[in-house]
Amino acid sequence: MRFILFLIFFFACIKNEGSPDFVARVGSAVLTEEDLSLASVFTEKERFSYIDNWVRTELLYQAGSEVDLDKDLLIETKINLYKKKLVGQTFLDTKIQGAVSVSKEEVRKYYMENKEQFKRLKSEATINSFLLTDKKEASRVRANLEKPSNNKKRNEMFDQHSVFAETFSDGDLHTKINKKVFSPKKLKYIGPIDLGDSFSVVEVVKRYEKGTFLGLDSVYDKIYLLIYKRKSAIKTQLIIDSLKQEILLELNTNNT
Repeated sequence: MRFILFLIFFFACIKNEGSPDFVARVGSAVLTEEDLSLASVFTEKERFSYIDNWVRTELLYQAGSEVDLDKDLLIETKINLYKKKLVGQTFLDTKIQGAVSVSKEEVRKYYMENKEQFKRLKSEATINSFLLTDKKEASRVRANLEKPSNNKKRNEMFDQHSVFAETFSDGDLHTKINKKVFSPKKLKYIGPIDLGDSFSVVEVVKRYEKGTFLGLDSVYDKIYLLIYKRKSAIKTQLIIDSLKQEILLELNTNNT
């Protein structure tokens, strides 16, 4: 925390000095705005985090270099190996990116042929959940929830409390809320529930029983990634086999 405060103070000084050429400097090493841009740092939080890591890395690297650790043969070997792996993986990613694709039909087909994999292991519920510190306000929220969906006060309430529908499995919610949401009574509006330091009001949008099937939309990304990885693995092997034909490869069987 103190280091972050130091960075904030440091950047303020830079701005006051009117020096736009660099963001940070450690010894002879310089971090520029262009470096931050290339690192895809966009938000203020990402910016401070990246700069913090950069400064720490440079401080330790320069301290290690002072005692000749940068000339250590084992470290140089590891660096060279990492470089080779990085260059190779980047080459592979480039080749695969343009050659591997997954269509919506492929995802749908996989879903239909493997539907048993997508059964709910627990009951689930999609809910709108409000958390308030005042019981009277919680009661007002409950009353507004029961109004028609096109009611102005009801809609404004969702914006005011930044509430949106989320889906939870049985057991994922606070014990008191969970008991009400997954009760056999299947109440639509629940609360206010006293949680000790706050009050919860819940609207159950939809319930899903254990053993029912997850919709394709909820597992689409998972299936897409699974198919993509399988195709990528096959393509990777084809690329490796092709390179074996193009580049001289010799194995000494006496030493393998």
